[in-house]
Amino acid sequence: MGHLQIFSIGFYIWWLFINGLLYTVEFSFIQSFTGIRGKKYMMPYVLLSDLLTFLVMYCHSIGVFRLILHMGLIVCFCKFLLNMEWIDAIAPAMIVLTLSTFMEGFQTVFMRWLVNQNVGEYIGIVIQMLVSGALAILLVMTLQFISKKYAYTGQQKISSYLYTLLLPCIFIVWVIRSGLGLDMWLDQSFKDQSDLWALVWILGACAIFFIILKLVSKIITLSIEETEQKRLQDQIKKQYIYLEEAKKRNERYRMFQHDIDNHFLVLSGLIHEKKYNEAEEYFNKLHGTSDELLIGIETGNPVIDILLNEKVNFARLNGIEVKQDIKTLADCSVEDMDLCIILANAIDNAIQACIKEKNIQPEILITVRKKHLFLIVEVTNTMISENYTFEYGTGLKNIKHIVEKYEGTMEIETSADCFRLSILLCLLPFTNMQ
Repeated sequence: MGHLQIFSIGFYIWWLFINGLLYTVEFSFIQSFTGIRGKKYMMPYVLLSDLLTFLVMYCHSIGVFRLILHMGLIVCFCKFLLNMEWIDAIAPAMIVLTLSTFMEGFQTVFMRWLVNQNVGEYIGIVIQMLVSGALAILLVMTLQFISKKYAYTGQQKISSYLYTLLLPCIFIVWVIRSGLGLDMWLDQSFKDQSDLWALVWILGACAIFFIILKLVSKIITLSIEETEQKRLQDQIKKQYIYLEEAKKRNERYRMFQHDIDNHFLVLSGLIHEKKYNEAEEYFNKLHGTSDELLIGIETGNPVIDILLNEKVNFARLNGIEVKQDIKTLADCSVEDMDLCIILANAIDNAIQACIKEKNIQPEILITVRKKHLFLIVEVTNTMISENYTFEYGTGLKNIKHIVEKYEGTMEIETSADCFRLSILLCLLPFTNMQ
């Protein structure tokens, strides 16, 4: 076997190694970008991709065929092994393929320039291997950058906005492939164009790609913020309803207290006249009226009393045992609206988590107490860890917003059988009421 053949075999091995590395990074990128885990499928993906690469190289297939095979492999793995929807698999596949095309384009431009320099065959192969390695490293760094910077938007349910990226990506790929003559079926005249112009095309296409990626990410972020803002406004409207209900209930309670002496006089008169049936009937009506005004939980704050009473009753109707250790909030400097948002979101999250539990008796513990110049709120709910997936949703973001307003802290603790949300708020004079 000649030295050239050995060198060529070494080049093929090197090329398969580089592609294997890229396929590994591609698979990690798809997982990071979509938030779907499936590490056990990484090795089959890499081996199958390397096999297809070898067959394509051995058969000297045209570039479009390689592109179709590569995209088909990514989409099929996402659909059938990672259990993603078809449309969810297309966006990361197009990002990977577009960047791969950029790498292929840069390599083609450099190799054309190298051929014109009359470099020896051995040296040319070595240089080609070094260039392919450098471009592979650059592609790996780019994919890692995109996965870190845009993973949040890629994992959102509303990321269908991201699919506006597809048509421009397809156009970019077509421009590069046709402009550089990467496909064998193109007219030979395309291959005679200036390498400088080809380099400008690729750099321009790269700029367009990242501009589109940035714009799409911004659109998704703004859409998420708008949705969360609307939910927060809806929640604030509900808290205003609690406030109004508390005012009405408080007014009825004061009226009842004002008239209680008159009620006692009527009862006393009926008993004195030995009208026991009428007295019992009057007492039952009076008892029913008082029951309507009484709230099981008394914190000293009528708004919080109504909120907690409603949430606790709802939880118990769903078979959830609720325990509470709530100290007086009568002189608490936290605004009623802010306290309602914290408690409503924390208890709602706990109720939803408990409703999902089928194998244990769900339980919620609500603790509210003041310590020195701090207000401490803790909501703990039971859970089974393997069935629980934590999501930092709108409710927790609303709580965090209130916590920041009061220069406090919010901590989340999970164990084998419970989930605990702990909130600490700074009371006056440290409260930042901006």
